[in-house]
Amino acid sequence: MDIRFGDHASFHRAAAGMVAGSAILGLALHPVTPMAPLVGGLFGMAVGAGLGYGRPKLRIAAAAIAAVPLILTTPTWPALALVAGVLSLGLTAGVRGIRGVVSVMLGAATTLLAMWAALRIGHANVTVTWSPWLTDGVSAAAMGMVGIFGVLPRHLQLSIDEVRAAVRKLPTELDTEVRGLCDRAVAIWTGASDKLGDQDPGRNLLRDGVLKTLEVASKSAEVRVSGASEAELAKRMADLDQRIAAATDTEVKTQYQSARAALDDQRRYRDHIRQNHERLIARMHNHVTTLEKFQLAAGGLAAARVASAGATAMKQLEELSQDVAASGEALAEMELGAAPEPSPVTVETVTTETKPAAAVAQA
Repeated sequence: MDIRFGDHASFHRAAAGMVAGSAILGLALHPVTPMAPLVGGLFGMAVGAGLGYGRPKLRIAAAAIAAVPLILTTPTWPALALVAGVLSLGLTAGVRGIRGVVSVMLGAATTLLAMWAALRIGHANVTVTWSPWLTDGVSAAAMGMVGIFGVLPRHLQLSIDEVRAAVRKLPTELDTEVRGLCDRAVAIWTGASDKLGDQDPGRNLLRDGVLKTLEVASKSAEVRVSGASEAELAKRMADLDQRIAAATDTEVKTQYQSARAALDDQRRYRDHIRQNHERLIARMHNHVTTLEKFQLAAGGLAAARVASAGATAMKQLEELSQDVAASGEALAEMELGAAPEPSPVTVETVTTETKPAAAVAQA
């Protein structure tokens, strides 16, 4: 799971607006009300949110409503909590869903903490000798600084990297060459994921292509050539050939022929698995190199646009996108463990009825 911070420009505007606006308004309201640090901080946070995310009138109106209890009544902690909740609603305007709920809760807690910080600075022993103007300005600025944390949910994004999750699920007994191709595919994703935007179709296509590589690699580990070795099969088949040639009894010869056909089917099945594995390796090589081409094209698209060749670059990128999709489909269609058709001899011997013992004795 990755935690990403997005839209840096809006956050910087909001942060600068909150700190500067709170400090200026705290100084400006000093002659008006003894609660100048808190009132100035509320309006400063609203101004900063307006600069960063728009809707300044709505946010300033919320700050005005929130400031009423501070001006008309003696502030208590329940009153400050109400003030924080009202301002948080104004700061969160425009954010919906679960993110909006989290923003309101964190915004209220942050605003309450910001007011506590402003009050602590105003009543600290160190600030007793300060000018009242300076004390109110610093207190309001501190409130704006702490209030910045209330807008963090707008920018933080939790993203689950499906590629990393798929890598952790890869079997440990992967073929060496298949493992190397998986490593190359993951390296392609690592190099391109930071360059391509989250909403870029190329990013999604590249991710799906890499996931397809890892998925097929995992399936390839499930199909293994087990049982007797090639040398052992050849030895057993040679021995059965000798027995068939030397057999004089029909039933005995039939059973030896059935066993010989079963061994032949085993060898054909092993050859089929080996052949499909070689095809898999070839297709994975083709798929990974196609992903590399796509990564280079997608990464160079921005430069091509600057050079006024954007239309040509987009066309080439679309063609490569089709190649990536086609190679991924071809890779997904591989059937590694599909057994070949049994030999006609095997079918015939399986359906042959064994003669009763009495009939064999009479013969």
